[in-house]
Amino acid sequence: MSEFSPKVSGVRASRLLDLLVRLQLRGGTSATELAAALEVSVRTVYRDVEALSAAGVPIYTEVGRGGGIRIDPAYRIAGLPRLDADEARGVLFAIVPTIADQLGFDAAAADRTLLPAMERTTETAARVVRDRLLVEPTHWFVPPDEAPALADIAKAVWESREVRLTYRGTEVVVRPLGLILKGSTWYLLGQVWRGAEKPYRLFRLSRVEEVELREIPFERPSGFDLAAAWAEHRRTFLASLPEYFVTVRVAPAAEPLLALLDEGSPELPLPADVERDEHGWARLRLRFERSPDDTARHLLRLGADIEVLDPPELRNRMARAAAGLAALYRDGR
Repeated sequence: MSEFSPKVSGVRASRLLDLLVRLQLRGGTSATELAAALEVSVRTVYRDVEALSAAGVPIYTEVGRGGGIRIDPAYRIAGLPRLDADEARGVLFAIVPTIADQLGFDAAAADRTLLPAMERTTETAARVVRDRLLVEPTHWFVPPDEAPALADIAKAVWESREVRLTYRGTEVVVRPLGLILKGSTWYLLGQVWRGAEKPYRLFRLSRVEEVELREIPFERPSGFDLAAAWAEHRRTFLASLPEYFVTVRVAPAAEPLLALLDEGSPELPLPADVERDEHGWARLRLRFERSPDDTARHLLRLGADIEVLDPPELRNRMARAAAGLAALYRDGR
């Protein structure tokens, strides 16, 4: 079992090791991609490949479509496991197992078989993370979205296969590019054909009624960045939301409960210079992204410890709701 210890010094030794790690983890890549990742010229990459080969590292180049720079699959750097794609994902979910079942992976099996097969230092590092970090992407009292199609869609994402979705009653063919877990809600970001264009579209998986995996592979867009694409969708979505500003006064005892107002919650604890009246009630201007009726329902959570001052139509809604509650309990039904 070969190991690599570069007998060169300084920046080049670090670069050679970086090149080897990238090849071992990815199986192979192009000289252009390596040059960009290592921030050197393509010519320098080829010189490094020649140096590694002369040192006995089983590294080679392949020409033609699908070619590039590759390393013998049996070769590994000490401490770095050689895993295929399924095994690598299994190790990830053995460390963070909460979402494994939803995505169709057996994290327990990875914990039993893959982690012990790793180098001791690598296995220890993986278990340290698993035993010190637990991700549970669910709210205490809000049930998660049911997404029965998630495992099949995840398979299509891993394998870069097209899917046919029935989404809110409409059939659509999608090239699935990535999954996003926002809170406890799963989304799919994919490409949808519209004439000659393939615009990105976001799908909430709880609204997928049927999914069909197609035996049609596709090439992922060059340079696609899931995090950047999600950030752009999020920015567009937030910009499209209505803004509804409300001026309120809040009793001191109710200030911690302002966290119940979701996007309308101010920064907590309230700053020391917040405006207060002689009774200590804080005057706040809150921003909601919902209709006046929904805003009123949120504010009613704080009962008599919050008073709407403006706008007048929301104050009237709150007054009618309070009168209705008073009548309900006064009548003793």
